[in-house]
Amino acid sequence: MSIGDDCTEEDKLGFTRVKFEGTVENLLEKAVKRHIETHTDVAFTDVVKMLYQSVLGSFHMLDHMNEKQIETWIRETLTTVEPARRPLTEKLYGKRWVRLDLGAFKHKNGNDYRLATQSFMKAKCETRVSQDKFRVVMNRLLKVVKDGKIKPERSDVDLAALSDCFLKQYERKGFPPLHHSEAYSKTNPQYLVVPSESTIELRSKRP
Repeated sequence: MSIGDDCTEEDKLGFTRVKFEGTVENLLEKAVKRHIETHTDVAFTDVVKMLYQSVLGSFHMLDHMNEKQIETWIRETLTTVEPARRPLTEKLYGKRWVRLDLGAFKHKNGNDYRLATQSFMKAKCETRVSQDKFRVVMNRLLKVVKDGKIKPERSDVDLAALSDCFLKQYERKGFPPLHHSEAYSKTNPQYLVVPSESTIELRSKRP
């Protein structure tokens, strides 16, 4: 698909797959590099979403859905997921939040949506952080792009200019949650963002 002039910066970045090149110098770069190299069809917006989850967790869902709605959503999602022999959780940036791989969860626990919901709802006990912290992370991400470590797979894309424009607009909007790029959603495992501590009990359970 070509990137048209009538696309927004978010649209364009959703089409722009990225790669990581160069030496990792800090934990942010390590997390971004790991994410790009362990997933397929990663666009720049998918990197931003990963960092959003790392800092702000899953509170946006708790703010818009009650526990019953969340349980229903998890139950319905689990029915569509194929069991998979993969690690139960995926690291993000920092230690507070992880992605709970639903395919791995189903392999270990079947369709136990109540157990998955219990893990998800423990986010209510977490302390929220301000958007200022996320703003700092976005500025650091932009520096990684401008340093040439995150590169577009397409040579005709000016990723530094696109990401700079996108992040300015994103901040003006108040850093709303983002959707994954379409390709990323189709080729990577479905998951829940849960507090790291909530997975201790899940890891100890026997299949």
